Amino acid sequence: MMKIGIRSKISLILLGLSIFLISSVFAGTWRDDFEDNKTNEWEVYNEDKQLEKWWINDGEAVGEIFIEGFWSLWLTGDIEWEFYSVSCRAMLEEDKEDQSSFGLTLHDRGDEDSRYVFMVDYIHNTARIIKGVPGGGSVVFNFVVEKGVWYDLKAIVNEDGTLEFHIDDTVFKAVDPAPLSGGQAGFVIGGSRSRFDNVEIIGDNIPDGGPGKPFDVAPKDKLTTTWGKLKMK
Repeated sequence: MMKIGIRSKISLILLGLSIFLISSVFAGTWRDDFEDNKTNEWEVYNEDKQLEKWWINDGEAVGEIFIEGFWSLWLTGDIEWEFYSVSCRAMLEEDKEDQSSFGLTLHDRGDEDSRYVFMVDYIHNTARIIKGVPGGGSVVFNFVVEKGVWYDLKAIVNEDGTLEFHIDDTVFKAVDPAPLSGGQAGFVIGGSRSRFDNVEIIGDNIPDGGPGKPFDVAPKDKLTTTWGKLKMK
């Protein structure tokens, strides 16, 4: 019988650990880079074609609002998804009114009128974390937004009720003492035409898959933190 020395045993243990870590990095990751020009895994919530439109252009998702005073949601995933992160690149291409905004929705339960919204407001130069339920609340942070500039966005709903909104190298946080039930993920726009790309959804109960390929550039670490608490009415 072949004997295995101590050094060899350590090498085998390290190899096994490396394999585990590599598999863990990619576990529970769903991606879409919109390079296939297909939208079959996405749906417009409560679609009104006179009001809104979502499509793929040049390998990017585009959402547009035609009438003032409305939001549009483009959703993917399952209503059972919970406690996950969503990241993407996003840009305001054209502002249309005094509330031009774009961002992400998580734990979105559609007709139940329950969702978290992480939104950037161009006109008022703010970032907002919104608990979108009757009697919910929001936290507003100062953030200067430029039209025609790509931003790296990331939103996270944690099990302890901490909500994180990453915009490039800035992180805004809020605490919800009564976290919402899980739900779908997606994009949200208001009074604008905005573009999105390289969406990545990660979580323990997120299935591996999606039409996108692994992205070449890993997200940067976000260091600057501002704390706030959701105002509950």
